Amino acid sequence: MAPETAHDWKPLWARLSDGADTPPAGFLMTAPPGDVNGAPPLASEFGVFEAPLEDYDVVELVRFDRPVARGRVAFGEGFAVLGPVLAVDGDEVAPEHEAVVLAHLAEEAFVEGAAVVYAPVDAGAAARYEALGWTRAGGLAT
Repeated sequence: MAPETAHDWKPLWARLSDGADTPPAGFLMTAPPGDVNGAPPLASEFGVFEAPLEDYDVVELVRFDRPVARGRVAFGEGFAVLGPVLAVDGDEVAPEHEAVVLAHLAEEAFVEGAAVVYAPVDAGAAARYEALGWTRAGGLAT
């Protein structure tokens, strides 16, 4: 069961999660896109690329032109939904890399006119998101 929100974010979540109908068990995080804390500075070998696609936009963090982490954002009327930040190669995304991708995804949402962004996350990610300016809107159960 998902918390009540002003927007129907679930169809956008399905688009970002390759058709998965159920978000992860955990929390629905929310924030005004301008309140998502800025990303930590990156070493010179890192870069960020943004690409608008048909159904969503992609933000990718690269190191020496090799992808490290990637996230997606889809847009509704006045809101946006962020998918999880995923490692491109490897098992985990470093917290500072996750913060960089999330900040750029929130910036994309701000530029597109979103007043609020939603991010369904597993329980382990909620505290990391809160440290970046997000708020728990409520619990998510599978």
